[in-house]
Parts: sequence; structure tokens; C-alpha cells
Amino acid sequence: MLDTMARFAWSGSFGVTGTGLPIIGSVPGHPRIHAVMGYGGNGITFSQIACEIVSASITGAQDADADLFAFKM
Repeated sequence: MLDTMARFAWSGSFGVTGTGLPIIGSVPGHPRIHAVMGYGGNGITFSQIACEIVSASITGAQDADADLFAFKM
């Protein structure tokens, strides 16, 4: 007889934004601190977008997608 009883379990929790998009950009009130968080299951795609947004911010350029992922306060 095959023993199918679980010996170990794993779980994780995910926080999401109202839009399902991550938050990427400088932290309000702290222009030299950048946050990249809330990837969910799309980390590879959003990490590339984050790289473009944060590097543009650091160099003083403007990224066309920055407002889509910015902190909303």
C-alpha cells in the first residue's frame, strides 16, 4: 500500500496592489531611495521594467512607463 500522507508542507503569501502591477520607483519624500516590489508571478518581466525605470531615474532621464508603476499617494 502506498503511503500518501504529507510529511512536510509549504505555503507562501503574496501581497498585491489594487491594479495587480508592482510598485517601482523612488520612495515619496526620499528621491534617492528606489523601491522595486510586488512582482507576484511575473518577476522576470517586471524586473526588466524595473531596471529600465530605476536606471532612468538615477541618470535623470524619464521612462515612459514610470507613471504606471509609481507610488500612488
